[in-house]
Amino acid sequence: MKFKFYEVDSEYIKYLKNNGDDKIPNIEYEKHKKFFCGIVLTVNNLNYFAPVSSYNKKSHTVFLIMDKEKNTKKLKPISSLRFSFMFPCPIEYLSQKDFSKEDKKYQVLLRKELHYCNINREKIKKMANEIYKLGLNEKNRKKFNICDFKKLEEKCLEYIKLKNS
Repeated sequence: MKFKFYEVDSEYIKYLKNNGDDKIPNIEYEKHKKFFCGIVLTVNNLNYFAPVSSYNKKSHTVFLIMDKEKNTKKLKPISSLRFSFMFPCPIEYLSQKDFSKEDKKYQVLLRKELHYCNINREKIKKMANEIYKLGLNEKNRKKFNICDFKKLEEKCLEYIKLKNS
């Protein structure tokens, strides 16, 4: 299945941040709302989404999204997926990112990012799985600044029950 970019319900993010793990990224910014790539991983029947970030330095928990430089045709990083901050999210708290609401220049960037993610689907899924496993160990989680995935899964299910009651 192809990746899509999503925006996540602010209330759900706030709940995870306050009750699950404060490493969950802020989603409200001056120009744009943070968005996420998914589904990068499915564990325990929960779908995980990774934040798309302007961060473009190589790191153990980051997948760099590349594009060709204008004159050289060499690949250079333009953004990244931050697996250390991925989290589970029920589909009802997501909305597909509407590129048409963005200015033309930003639309072009979004399309490049999404295209690159889709042609690297297998690498992304493999890396998401590796970071998930890495994050299950407390020592690794601290060392690499990874979210507490198990706690986020509990809080995700708790949020669903809360909303359904």
